[in-house]
Amino acid sequence: MKIADQWFRDILGLLYQRRTATRGEIIHSTGLNPACVSLTIQHLLKSGTIQCVGERRSTGGRKREVLKLNSEAGYFVVVDLEGTRVRVGLADFLGNIRYRWEEEIDLRQQYDVRRVLKGVEMIRRSLEGPARRRLIAAGVSYTGLMDQQGRVTAVNLGWKDYPLRRSIEESLAMPVFYANDGHCKILAERWGGVAENCPNCVYILAGVGIGIGCFVDGHLLEGHDGMAGELGHLTMNHSPGDRCNCGKTGCLEAIVSSPNIVRQYLELSGRPAEDPRGHPVTEVFAMAREGDSDALAVMDRAGRALGLALSHLVNILNPQLIVLGGDLIHGHDLLLSIIREELARHCAPKLADHLILRVSSLGHDGGLKGAAALAFLNSSQDRALLRRMTGPAPPEDSPGEGRTKEPLTVKLKIGGLRRKKKGLITS
Repeated sequence: MKIADQWFRDILGLLYQRRTATRGEIIHSTGLNPACVSLTIQHLLKSGTIQCVGERRSTGGRKREVLKLNSEAGYFVVVDLEGTRVRVGLADFLGNIRYRWEEEIDLRQQYDVRRVLKGVEMIRRSLEGPARRRLIAAGVSYTGLMDQQGRVTAVNLGWKDYPLRRSIEESLAMPVFYANDGHCKILAERWGGVAENCPNCVYILAGVGIGIGCFVDGHLLEGHDGMAGELGHLTMNHSPGDRCNCGKTGCLEAIVSSPNIVRQYLELSGRPAEDPRGHPVTEVFAMAREGDSDALAVMDRAGRALGLALSHLVNILNPQLIVLGGDLIHGHDLLLSIIREELARHCAPKLADHLILRVSSLGHDGGLKGAAALAFLNSSQDRALLRRMTGPAPPEDSPGEGRTKEPLTVKLKIGGLRRKKKGLITS
């Protein structure tokens, strides 16, 4: 019997999502018949793509193998083009970040994506022997908007129709998958964060800008052009003082983003001429905790604007869970109660009754982990890459060779990646 590509996809996707499963659980969850599952698992065990990590006893006393993806069966280069910092990492087959390099960037100064390639080259050198040959693809989390030609507009990176895809394709000989930062962050939360296995959830990324990622009935909401999630440009009011980077006034981003929280605090405290970039938003949080009336007023306004915006999402999408991420997680103690009040006030009856509001637990690795999930899931949809993911393991070398070293953090200058491929991302 020939093994169908979809059998591989179903089983790999399940193990990536659940981490471990028995044959019976795989049969139940995928709907495949036992013969198909047995044949596919036999192949994956032989190729080294999965491994048996123990046994469980069933109610009848019979032992059942516990299966898991082999972390060293493949690797992915991952890039997080965040608004204030750029990170490059190496993710293993389970999405663990094994290496990372990063650098801070100058806001609104055009970022040279060629610096990413230096980090990618160091990633390649971190792998030896057969492990380097198991480098499958790359995933990129980017801030801003990407058009159909792969051009990105991102104010914080100093980009206006910057040819990101072309710049990367000219240099990196590797398939690359792209998604904006909100989409990547919700992927990370779904496959290893507080939204794990939750089919209806929203991630709100609140930092230098505002973005979201949504899963609806187990499917990532991407939109017609892959640009779904620009909640930050929802108009909240028309105050001329709240001017957004997009050119409009009154956008949510012009009220709730970190620089604008600082801006409003400086204005209220009589220092409107000071550059908000010289003050981290955590200073405003600290002042609010000390009872500063201006800081408390700004936090109240930001929390109510964000709560109102999220209530629109709840009314439309009816999520089970909203995850708060980005800079505002450092002020969650000041914001969550205000956001909950606004959700209760503006959501349709019953929609907010069982809604869960939580803070992200992934920290700075959220973008890299999301890029890893993006690369893994979309690689499995590509027939050639699927063959590499399920093919024979490289030959063994001397002890220690072909394995990655311990996780390492090095700060240096880095930057980007290659072609965009569309793929289906589902639970």
